[in-house]
Amino acid sequence: MPGMVRTYVSNGGVCMAVHKEAYMTPIAERVVRELIERKKEEQKRERLVIVAGWITTAMFALMLFFLFSMAESNAGSEMVQFFRSGYGFLFVALCAGASVFLIIEKKKRDEAEQEYTELRNEVVDRYEEIWNTEQLRAYSYTLFEWLEREHGVNLYHR
Repeated sequence: MPGMVRTYVSNGGVCMAVHKEAYMTPIAERVVRELIERKKEEQKRERLVIVAGWITTAMFALMLFFLFSMAESNAGSEMVQFFRSGYGFLFVALCAGASVFLIIEKKKRDEAEQEYTELRNEVVDRYEEIWNTEQLRAYSYTLFEWLEREHGVNLYHR
């Protein structure tokens, strides 16, 4: 509807309330929403990679601590018995599982980053096509500032 006001809410507060038709076309609105979603997915994957990295590091550090503490007490047979027991097997399986989880999350993060970057570059390349009038281009910079400030999406350059 003409004159309809669109309000965007981010971080618990109202960030931008303007006439939607004045600053973007329906295509631009869909592209902006998709950019925001892809950026959120990329950030989520980045957090998971960091958590998985810390878990993996902690598991291997704990394993090294056990190995060195058993080695210092000259208890080689105890070390072998520990790793042959159910607890040792579980510990090694947890270390391997944490490593696999880290690898999988890293691949998913790389994929999410690539999808976001491809869409972002396409928007930058097709700027004049998406914001096709002078009025839309004038308001696009306000939109770009908001996107960068609130969502970390930079559309000023590739």
